[in-house]
Amino acid sequence: MGRDEISDATPRAGRPLSVLRWLAGLLPGGGAANGREIVVPEDLWRDVCRDQPELVGLGDEALRRLRQLAGRFLAGRPFYGGGEFRLDDARQLRIATLAALPVLELGLDWLDGIRSVVVYADAFHVDHEEVDEDGVVHHVRDLRAGEAWEHGTLVLSWADIEAGLDPGYATSVVVHEVAHFIDGVNGAENGFPPLPKGYDRACWTRDFQAAFDRLNDEIDAAVEPSIDPYAATNPAEFFAVLSEYFFRLPGELRHFDAALYRHLAAFYRQDPLARQAA
Repeated sequence: MGRDEISDATPRAGRPLSVLRWLAGLLPGGGAANGREIVVPEDLWRDVCRDQPELVGLGDEALRRLRQLAGRFLAGRPFYGGGEFRLDDARQLRIATLAALPVLELGLDWLDGIRSVVVYADAFHVDHEEVDEDGVVHHVRDLRAGEAWEHGTLVLSWADIEAGLDPGYATSVVVHEVAHFIDGVNGAENGFPPLPKGYDRACWTRDFQAAFDRLNDEIDAAVEPSIDPYAATNPAEFFAVLSEYFFRLPGELRHFDAALYRHLAAFYRQDPLARQAA
């Protein structure tokens, strides 16, 4: 089978909609409240700012706006603990802060597609179907750290969120899944989110496609890939993984492809490299 192409006309395959065992009850601080904002307690906010690597270098004004966005994100949708997991206020705030970070300069309406958040203690199993190169359908059970469902549920593993407290850890499961929702604002998750008016769409396509092909070539040649090989799955995962690197390890992303770093800096209207160097 040929490789996927990055294009605003190439829809991403639908995500599995398997029903998970969830709904441990609505927890405090998560009820939907259009136009409202939950006031974030100072002690909880201080802990998030101290511990979360993605926030390094953000100035006081940016942190103030991020805190406000996190409060609005919390007020705008219910949070549920999966199984027996207890989803307390501190955990909800950390998730909301990480979800709001990519849209700090874009606006929270980019996340209107997220209607609820479900969090499990650890990675969870998802049943879905895959079609191989011969057209044979296989029923597969995968272990996932996160999912962004088309009907608006953001599903996360708390263990993987906690792992992200390590500054050297490349994965940011919240940013990854939120990037899928951002990518899909134009109706299709395909590695081609709605770009700013007047942006050079051909340049975006050319640079992302070249880097996507290069990563796949590395994997095909059994060369250690420059970034997480999961990015080579399809253009949507490529965009989501690059977004993780952009906010967590921007230097590694620029080393992989400086043009992609510039594209994401222009799209997200943020420059993590510059603020980390400040």
